[in-house]
Amino acid sequence: MNEKLLICWNGLEEGSGGEKFIEQLKQSFQDKKVKQLIKHAKSLYKTDLPELQPPAYSFSVIHDNLPMDGDSDFNPVETDGFVIYEGKGKDYKEFLIAVNTILSLIQLSTEKCIFIIKIAAELKYVNREVGTRFINDLAEEVFLYSKKKK
Repeated sequence: MNEKLLICWNGLEEGSGGEKFIEQLKQSFQDKKVKQLIKHAKSLYKTDLPELQPPAYSFSVIHDNLPMDGDSDFNPVETDGFVIYEGKGKDYKEFLIAVNTILSLIQLSTEKCIFIIKIAAELKYVNREVGTRFINDLAEEVFLYSKKKK
């Protein structure tokens, strides 16, 4: 059985330009190195952005029972939302770009913390090595920060 992580932004109205905005946002992170993406995510999760729309993200682990070799790409999954990330976390930079994109779209820091903690748990299920790296790089700090805020 193969699992992959799917991160989506839901609720985009057709013709609203939302998909283009998300692609531009993702593109703005492309030239950053992994350490810069982690540092940026650390600054984003503490920031409230009340002017943005309410949170409309979702993520899930997709189970794919089809036999696959390690080099093959996943087939796209049908979803109601705009897919920001789909994969196993093998390209850590690509995964961090998606995380930074979502953190830039979520309005409340509490929601951002919940997202990071939950995505870390799911990623560890999909790719234990990368999940552990993400926990060490970001999620553990977020967890401790969220405990202090209570």
